[in-house]
Amino acid sequence: MSRKTLKTSFAINLLSPLARIVVALVTIPIYIRHVGDARYGVISIMWVLLGYFGFLDLGLSRAATNALAKLQEAPQQERARVLLTTFALNFGFGVVGAVVLFILGGFLLQYVISIPDALRPEVAQSFPWIAALFPLALISGVGFGALESRERFLLTNMLQVVGVSLTQIAPAVVAATVSPSLTVVIPTAVVAQVSSAVVALTVVYRLEGPFSVRAFDRREARALLRYGSWISVSNIISPLLASFDQFLIGSIMGVASVAHYAVPMSLVVRSQIFPAALARTFFPRMSSSSPGEAGLLGARALSSLGYGYAAVCAAAIILSPAFFRYWIGGDFALLAAPVAQILFLGAWINGLAFVPFTLIQSQGRPDITGKLHMIEIVPFLLILWGLTSTLGINGTAIAWSVRCTTDALALFWMSGIPRRDVLSALRPGALLVASEVATRFAGSELGLALSAAVTVGLIGIGFAYAYSDDWRQLIDVQLIARARRFSGSLIQRLIPRVMGCDRYAPTFACRLT
Repeated sequence: MSRKTLKTSFAINLLSPLARIVVALVTIPIYIRHVGDARYGVISIMWVLLGYFGFLDLGLSRAATNALAKLQEAPQQERARVLLTTFALNFGFGVVGAVVLFILGGFLLQYVISIPDALRPEVAQSFPWIAALFPLALISGVGFGALESRERFLLTNMLQVVGVSLTQIAPAVVAATVSPSLTVVIPTAVVAQVSSAVVALTVVYRLEGPFSVRAFDRREARALLRYGSWISVSNIISPLLASFDQFLIGSIMGVASVAHYAVPMSLVVRSQIFPAALARTFFPRMSSSSPGEAGLLGARALSSLGYGYAAVCAAAIILSPAFFRYWIGGDFALLAAPVAQILFLGAWINGLAFVPFTLIQSQGRPDITGKLHMIEIVPFLLILWGLTSTLGINGTAIAWSVRCTTDALALFWMSGIPRRDVLSALRPGALLVASEVATRFAGSELGLALSAAVTVGLIGIGFAYAYSDDWRQLIDVQLIARARRFSGSLIQRLIPRVMGCDRYAPTFACRLT
């Protein structure tokens, strides 16, 4: 496929994440206002638990996408064998996972997380709904992987946009109009997600079916599990590295403090739509490419991402105090804005790490990423506990950013991407440091913050033009297109005047002078 197709796929893969951001901007204030900080903290922890126990997928969704990408032109029966085998395995693991999630998650919420006594009955009644959702969540992940293996990104994103809209908006409406109780809000979210998953799986069946129970292949199952076993190591440890911070905050400082950390973390994670969309676009292509071709794709992706994502994170650092002040309130902003500013530093380097991470796994070496996560876990948890205990949620954010930086540097080294490409991609880090300084002067005043953010953005564009060939080409194309539109409009205005006729008259009506 052409480079244009990759760019188009990348743009399409921004649809679902952008929808998530828009929906979050609308619904989070509603949740905070109607259910309160404590209930929202519990809701956040419940969804974190559901996401974390996704490790019981054992990497099969990723393994299926990798295998199916190599079978894009294969007969339907071969693809059906891989897909049905993965569906069957994930359903079995999903049932087991639902039981484990119900027992262990219930224990954590009841005895480890500091929850107000008044909310404990609501938590006990609503959490089984989350556990019951688990098997369907694993199966739907395989379905989306099948669509992505064919690079049917537009269809995948449209289904996900519908799903996230239902899952986030319906509970918010219920909380505002019916009851803020978790016994009402959580079941509403689960029913909405089940409905969207059923629709998505129906679409997958129409594209990939029909299936036969006899298509289950034990040899294929072993091959998928071999690839997925190391993916599962990352799936076990990575969510722990990414989400244990909220459990620790809840245990040390209470669930209200979880909201002050979870909201900026949610926005930071959503800002990673750009690296995530790029990785999602490139993974099927890299999986079906030779090591040399995949390496070239990785180097170019890293260069483009380094400058583009730096501009996003730099602007976000400056705008955070004003944004939280006008979005939720001044008191909330005082606690959440400093957290966001620290997290965006780590988010940028973590975004770059998507490229080597995707490259390594696409070439059949998920063991590398799994081993790296195994090495990281103990040092990170110790640093996290120490900084959270001494510096509160700001210390939690520092620990997360330090871990992201260490992880990214290790992935760069192990992926084999040339050092010059890595150093070029790291150059925009100076822009983020400048943004941290600028925010001290801009504060939470919207006018000053916007001015500083625009200035930093323009500097970032200058960096990209000077050091990135892809960005230089993109900027040149945009400038040429604008120049053509401007010159065309100017000609349309001048010619009628020169020819002595009305500007709206057809050409043949103009008279020569």
